[in-house]
Amino acid sequence: MGKVRLKHVVLFLLLSHQFIMTSAVVTNNRLLLAVGLATGAILSSYNGSYDWSPSTLAVLTAIILVTLLPTAINKADSSSCTAPGYSLHPVLGCIKLSTSTTALTPEQWVAKCAEDGGKLILINSATENQALVDFLKSDPKDVVIQGSRVSVSSPWTTDDGQPLPFVGEFQGISNLAGTLRIIFTSSGKWASVNPTNVFPNAVCEIPV
Repeated sequence: MGKVRLKHVVLFLLLSHQFIMTSAVVTNNRLLLAVGLATGAILSSYNGSYDWSPSTLAVLTAIILVTLLPTAINKADSSSCTAPGYSLHPVLGCIKLSTSTTALTPEQWVAKCAEDGGKLILINSATENQALVDFLKSDPKDVVIQGSRVSVSSPWTTDDGQPLPFVGEFQGISNLAGTLRIIFTSSGKWASVNPTNVFPNAVCEIPV
């Protein structure tokens, strides 16, 4: 059939990109995307009749790498965030602002989030901290999040007992003696509180 020009390879990849990309997002599998692109390149060569020079291979590799980049920013698939009251946030994942008519202790909030198959939200970075501020902006309120410690000399830990991946700026005094929990304030700052205190709001998350 003759040689296939590079522009034909590029055109084939671009036209098939959306179909392959959709499949890759739904399965959350970057390998599927890579295999799809590689298969497209092979098919477009018409059984090897195309002469793959080093420069051509370099261009094809660049196209594949650029095409792969969007999969890195998909934190979750919306089809996996279906629990009642939960919505998929582009930064925070599958989350829900939970409110109780009867104020609950942080430990009670842990149990309440678990009823949905989730947990208290864990803030992993300054970016997520700001994202939670923005999420609460329309209705500012203090919420219970993950974070506790048993003494002044102990590190802040997650509800699973692991060190917190990120510790925000505390308002007031954070090195109080005794066991403490963390409250996320509407300003984005954190507050250390007695674990027996009760609060009407928390943010839960479901891993997806």
